[in-house]
Amino acid sequence: MNDPARSVVIERLIPAPPRVVFDAWLDREALERFMCGGPGVRVTRAECDPRVGGAFLIVMNVEGHELPHRGEYLEIERYTRIVFTWRSHLAGEGSRVTLTFADRPRGQTMLTLEHVGLGDAEIRNKHHVGWSHILTELSGLTTPREAHDRRSKA
Repeated sequence: MNDPARSVVIERLIPAPPRVVFDAWLDREALERFMCGGPGVRVTRAECDPRVGGAFLIVMNVEGHELPHRGEYLEIERYTRIVFTWRSHLAGEGSRVTLTFADRPRGQTMLTLEHVGLGDAEIRNKHHVGWSHILTELSGLTTPREAHDRRSKA
């Protein structure tokens, strides 16, 4: 399953500490805000049970079509790593996403996303584009002001 030819790897420097970035991936409201795979895509429903063995559901509305994305959390290591399965209309069954969170100077996080078990080059390219957009949305969500505003609402 770790065949590099069937995977997508993206690194992104996020302007927030690992704790904030990590928590966003396990928070239903945050997922609704950043898990948009492209311009004009919106999340119409998000559910998550953030524990090993727990499931998540993210329904994206793409050009008027409701597309479910499902998975199960396989590993959750506080503030350093999350691993989950990923099932969608494009990925099919059997793919897996690993997120690693590395502390960087000035309260930033180097986030590495690796999605393995993908099919052909077209599917990998679509996932690369989608995940890249999602990480851009996440970067905006986790700016210091956004993170402060989210903590204030809690």
